Amino acid sequence: MTLYYSRILFLFFISSYSLFGQKTYSIVGDAYGIPDIVSPVCPNVDTCFTLTENVNGQAGAVWDDVPINLSKSFDALFCLTLGSNDVNGADGFAFVMRGLNSLGIGAVGEGIGYEGIIPSIGIEFDTWDNGTLKDDIPEDHTGMYHDSDFSNPVSGSVSLTPTGLNVEDGNYHNTRIVWNASAKILEMYFDGDLRISQPIDLINDVFSGDSLVFWGFTSSTGGATNLQQICFPYTSIHIEDVVVCEPNKAELSFYTENITSYTWYSEAGDTLVDWNTIDYSYPFNLDDTLISVNETGNYILNISFNNTSYSDTVQVIIVPLPLKPFEADSTMYCPDQEDITLDALNPGTSYLWTPSFPDSQVIVDNGYTGWYSVTIVEPINSCSITDSIYVGNYCDPLVNFPNVFTPNNDGVNDFYKPIFKGDPKWIYFNEFTIQNRWGNVVYRYKKGDSTIGWDGKSNGNSVADGVYFYNAVYSDILMENTQSKHGFLHLISE
Repeated sequence: MTLYYSRILFLFFISSYSLFGQKTYSIVGDAYGIPDIVSPVCPNVDTCFTLTENVNGQAGAVWDDVPINLSKSFDALFCLTLGSNDVNGADGFAFVMRGLNSLGIGAVGEGIGYEGIIPSIGIEFDTWDNGTLKDDIPEDHTGMYHDSDFSNPVSGSVSLTPTGLNVEDGNYHNTRIVWNASAKILEMYFDGDLRISQPIDLINDVFSGDSLVFWGFTSSTGGATNLQQICFPYTSIHIEDVVVCEPNKAELSFYTENITSYTWYSEAGDTLVDWNTIDYSYPFNLDDTLISVNETGNYILNISFNNTSYSDTVQVIIVPLPLKPFEADSTMYCPDQEDITLDALNPGTSYLWTPSFPDSQVIVDNGYTGWYSVTIVEPINSCSITDSIYVGNYCDPLVNFPNVFTPNNDGVNDFYKPIFKGDPKWIYFNEFTIQNRWGNVVYRYKKGDSTIGWDGKSNGNSVADGVYFYNAVYSDILMENTQSKHGFLHLISE
């Protein structure tokens, strides 16, 4: 739609352009939304507009629907192209802050779409020299004006680039607008170079004590034209949900340039981090945005970006580790009498045993003596834990002593010796002697002997039939469970 304007616009239309359902902008005059542009100069933009086509007599503007509060600082980066017509290119852009009840667009042509908007403060990106009446200079230039009063500039015209280069080059350029509310300084950077830095009391001297204003960009063409487009920075935040395994903590952060405040809240509403440009140094470091979370729950981040608040909620899940299955570092069992069962607990998980066993919660010992370890992995997030246990063999020293033997060389019961209830290797004899009725030792077991047992002889000679007495002191192989036994036996040789 093409509209025609006199010096002050009396007829205009407004539509809304939505950013992912979160933020809306009012589009005025000939402006319209366009797909996001692709330019290495503008890597962090997601909302773009054409304010004027390369057509005579156009004027367009785009305004943030939500007023900003000038008692708070902002720092915003934009990308714009001033077209590719140099000699016959016009007229440029203006960054404008205006009163809530002011016009949404101003004069066409040399008015750059904002002349006549009152109250307002405007920073120009002017590509046409309209002479001293507009405070213009031959180079593509910038200046700052209160209520579009060009005869009394707040900050007089200077070239947009330090060297006065032409910026109607068809490329995208970035501009940064910074308002320091505490110092009351308004600044404009073009392609990274500071071009305006102006002390000014915006609230009192421009807007008569009102701190809430609309901000946006205006543009126009006249007898000369250019395709003039602008892109806004990201105005939404999104943080991925986080899942971590105990005992790790979830590290949460969101960082982008030009944030002026951010606050982390717990789901219960407790403030976890509160940072802003008034109380802290600016700009801040990425590390300043980090918080560590060690509890499952929802966490909310509010940021102030371009003097507008945005919020996102991130879910943190701290996954408990599987339980450690072994209460002690070691265990013993008697393989002659039993099997040992190792239970990794944690049903529904997977198991990796060393020595290797099938993926099983319970294993039965196969006689291996040594260390067993198991890695237990829960199935949802693969959180794992490893536990180990030493398995050793041990049997109680169980032994009986008979009360008769017959050393007559018939191959049956020819030796008097203890009767072991298990493998003799589990028993350690400290002492074993046999005496006659007068107390004389007729047999003594010596440590290190390969066998234990009396053949009914003393000093190589067979002793007489009768009653003899044994004395035994023995222990387990750990030499901890020592026992003593005494008794009598009958020797019968026939």
